Amino acid sequence: MEFSFEQAAALGYEVIVIFGNPNNYVGRGFKSCKKYNVCLENGTYPAAMMVKELKPDVLDGREWVYHQSPVFEIDEQEAERFDEGLESWEKKYQPSQEEFYIHSQSIIQ
Repeated sequence: MEFSFEQAAALGYEVIVIFGNPNNYVGRGFKSCKKYNVCLENGTYPAAMMVKELKPDVLDGREWVYHQSPVFEIDEQEAERFDEGLESWEKKYQPSQEEFYIHSQSIIQ
C-alpha cells in the first residue's frame, strides 16, 4: 500500500478515498470521512468510507462531497459474459462480505 500511496502522490493526487472495512485501513493512515468532512452526495458519512491525506492539511475543514466515478457503473450482463471466458471457480460467500455490508450501510452521525 505504501508504494501505491507514493505513486499516487507522484501523480499529483492529494487525497485517497476508499470504501472498506476500517480494520484493514486505519492502521495505514486512513481516517473516518467524517473527521475530514467528506460526505456522499446525499450528505451522509458511511462508516466504510475512509480518507487519507497524501498532502498534509489539504482538506482544510471545508465540506467536501465524494462523487463516485462512472467507472464503477458496471453492466452486469457484460461482466457475466467476461467471467464466462475465465477459469471457472466455485462462488463462495465470505464473512468479510457481511462485514463490508454492515460498514457500508452504517452511517456516522
